[in-house]
Amino acid sequence: MKQILFVVVLICAGIAAGCRSAPEKHYPIQGEVISADAAKKLLTVKHGDIPGLMPAMTMTYQVAEPKQMATLQPGDKITADLVVSENKGRLEKIALVSKGDDK
Repeated sequence: MKQILFVVVLICAGIAAGCRSAPEKHYPIQGEVISADAAKKLLTVKHGDIPGLMPAMTMTYQVAEPKQMATLQPGDKITADLVVSENKGRLEKIALVSKGDDK
């Protein structure tokens, strides 16, 4: 009985080890706010190339802390930390660089 229990424990440990998620990767981005939906915690950003991840494009991202996007409006220039894990991305450390109406 102890041998069966030992084998079950080894199998479970092996499965758990194989199910570990990949570590998060962080990418600094700079971009322009296209739209902000605080209720859904979504921010659409037109950003430049993200080396090692993707070319320049416009994309909608989840925002980790909705209060960071409370005053953002279309046209605002921002920097942020794009955190990618398990093929999902979210924006953290969002900082306003300049307001869209600044000229």
